[in-house]
Amino acid sequence: MGSIDTQPQTWPRATEELLPSTLFKLAKQFPNRRYAEYFTDAKNLADGYRKLSLENFANAVHAMAWWIEANVGKPDVANGTETLVYCGPNDLRYGVLVLASILVGYKMLFPSPRYGAEAIGRLIDQVNGKVMLTPSTPFPVVNEILQKRSMRTFEIPSLEAVMFAKSEPYSFTKTFEKHRLEGFATLHTSGTTGFPKPIVWSHDWANSVVEYLQLPQKAGDFETGSHFHGKRIIFPFPAFHTSGVYGHLFLPLATGTTVILPPPADSPAAAMDGLVDALDFLGDAPDARVEMLALPPPHMEYLAQNPGLLDRVSRVGTVMFGGGGISTFAGRTIAKKMRMVNDIGSTELGLWPSLERPWSNVWNGEEVEDLWQYTPMHPVLNLQFRPVASSVDGEVGEAVLVRDDKEVVAPIFHIFTQEKEKSLGDLFVRHPRHPELWKHYGRADELLNFITTEKFHPAVAERQIGDHEAVEEVMMVGTRRPKAALILRLKEGKSVDDVWDAVEEVNQSSPVYARVQKDMVLVVTEPFLQTAKGSVQKKAMLELYQPQLDKLYGGSVA
Repeated sequence: MGSIDTQPQTWPRATEELLPSTLFKLAKQFPNRRYAEYFTDAKNLADGYRKLSLENFANAVHAMAWWIEANVGKPDVANGTETLVYCGPNDLRYGVLVLASILVGYKMLFPSPRYGAEAIGRLIDQVNGKVMLTPSTPFPVVNEILQKRSMRTFEIPSLEAVMFAKSEPYSFTKTFEKHRLEGFATLHTSGTTGFPKPIVWSHDWANSVVEYLQLPQKAGDFETGSHFHGKRIIFPFPAFHTSGVYGHLFLPLATGTTVILPPPADSPAAAMDGLVDALDFLGDAPDARVEMLALPPPHMEYLAQNPGLLDRVSRVGTVMFGGGGISTFAGRTIAKKMRMVNDIGSTELGLWPSLERPWSNVWNGEEVEDLWQYTPMHPVLNLQFRPVASSVDGEVGEAVLVRDDKEVVAPIFHIFTQEKEKSLGDLFVRHPRHPELWKHYGRADELLNFITTEKFHPAVAERQIGDHEAVEEVMMVGTRRPKAALILRLKEGKSVDDVWDAVEEVNQSSPVYARVQKDMVLVVTEPFLQTAKGSVQKKAMLELYQPQLDKLYGGSVA
């Protein structure tokens, strides 16, 4: 039996296995290996601090599987077709439920609790969900859903009850070869341009994710993305999101990561305050020291705006961010103190493999300004960047994944099995001197298509205006309109005059049709509608403010 800190020189291969089998194998090989740590009480860290081994995790999966069978019952056909729905607090039960449901023959759906009852209800209908699992205190949106549709409802055991259970093993004899096409779990799209849609991951999909995470450590002359392997990582991403499933399942089981959940919090500010307290509590002893932070964009923004907090976390050394872009101010501020890793992912493809980032702004022997903005794409992706627009930063290309099964079948082709290539909907600009470096430039569905047939991507303009100290949020509009306009939310007591110099600066570097006139600014007071990952729901915003925008355009001077 290995000690709590046993880390093999090379983490065991976990490909062509069903993930529950991988867990049970690792729990036998390294029963005391640290799987996760978490805090249950933001006010009293010591009392709420828990450590979990791989053996604890395996026991929890068995215990939850027995609970599902005893309460929900077995499905008619145990092949992952039937879907259980769970919506609860951000804790480790999400990962437990994924694997336990597979043992019994179901798969899980995790709707974002940030969506309204209508959006979640549509998701449930699309997967024909009949069973709702809840924590002891269901979210209000869950109660609203249950008032409108008939579902069998069960309160699941607490995290403590399953994690520290002494459970008999639940029989699991399925093999990857025979069951690879069965359902693993159901996630959903972000809903940036409409209602979220379910995305079903198969075991084949999960296997490709593991293959990506266990790629060889060299790609030509470059190191590959080994920044997770064996690391202790604080991970406040939402558990219902693709990133959460990575943190709770794929990274620990495929790379030996120990995931650390900070104290529970209800905002990025509270999360970062609790995270810093957790860092101080854990200290710098070799077996307790945190080696990486993994943060969503709102947490990065808060960190950059609070120098005292940044100083306290900078001893960690590395921060990975993903799920969306961050402001230039935030990136440059944090990059002065920490190594930054800009990872890209999606529900269909998972985390994109990348080359390893350096510890400084030097890339391939040359100092690169704002290197944190760039991602060096791994050649295994076989990406093509097809031109869609021009910009002040160069040609904008849409990422298209071309199928090449020689090394790894990309996860997305286990969803879209008949496709030979797949547009990912992400736009990039190539670094002018380093062709392997790409800067994310936004989403293709955010491209503004004016009635003049001209196109403009607003990401840089929005970022530059949004960096102004008087701006809370900004969104540029113009699709099916003759020219550009802004939806603008300002800091209290500020006016359009306070930010107009910033708008004019953006106008100078924008084509004529994308320049914003002063009478084309719609000032709003309500926070922007957001997706589960914190990005703006642009389609919903356009629908919400359509009457005001119609009036704005109708009264403007062309």
